[in-house]
Amino acid sequence: MNKLIESLQQLGLTSYEAKVLIALTRYGSGNVADIHALSGIPRSAVYGVLTKLNDKGIIETQNTKPMRYRALAPAQVIDRLKVNYENAVETSLEQLEKIYHAPDTSVEEDGVWNISGVKNVTDKIVQMLDSAKEEIILASTYPSLDKATETYPVMDIISTKIQEKIDEGLKVKVTISEHQARSDYRGGKKSIHGAEVKVYSTDDSSHPLKGGIIVIDDKELLIITVKDEVTPPNLIATWYNGKEQVSIFRHFIEVEWNASRPLEY
Repeated sequence: MNKLIESLQQLGLTSYEAKVLIALTRYGSGNVADIHALSGIPRSAVYGVLTKLNDKGIIETQNTKPMRYRALAPAQVIDRLKVNYENAVETSLEQLEKIYHAPDTSVEEDGVWNISGVKNVTDKIVQMLDSAKEEIILASTYPSLDKATETYPVMDIISTKIQEKIDEGLKVKVTISEHQARSDYRGGKKSIHGAEVKVYSTDDSSHPLKGGIIVIDDKELLIITVKDEVTPPNLIATWYNGKEQVSIFRHFIEVEWNASRPLEY
């Protein structure tokens, strides 16, 4: 019985509603006193539960004195609950999407989130790129990040998204490593048309970050770290949305940018 109650709750009924429905299904029909006795729920709650079940369209009311109630056939009950559930899912999704995509007019608190796994990190990068309105800065000067992008085809979507944003008129600045310049960008193999690209000269041992940094509109930032001691390499990332935090990391990116040379294709 408990399993049935739990299943009905997953379809949108409360515990009391499930117990009343089960009682009416088992005994056919009953008045308020009967339902109280058969279901075991408080008599004071019976009227409210019956009203809700009636609104859900899964019981019928007989206008007698006292009034009597009966449940629809099980197949009809489940069909109606499925329709109600699907409608609730669609409405919830629609409303959540509106909230998610609505312009942010509130004062947002500074946030820091950790993200793990190639798919999760890639999804976050794509989400950030989609939200960009003015400028994208990408510093990916550590060679192991190249290994990750070569290993996981899902990351190809990042270059595609960046190109889409350039085509929309956004400013994009990219800092790459000597390794990337030699193997990928020379000859236009992985060139991003319209981006300003510079090459940072350094050896692997002296580079402070095993990964890369993405800055979006000076409002959010993602630090990506490559765990290249495992095979295949994995990604972890930390996301910041506080302006003060972003400005600190932006300073180091600008230092690297100023110390870099323009890419020669």
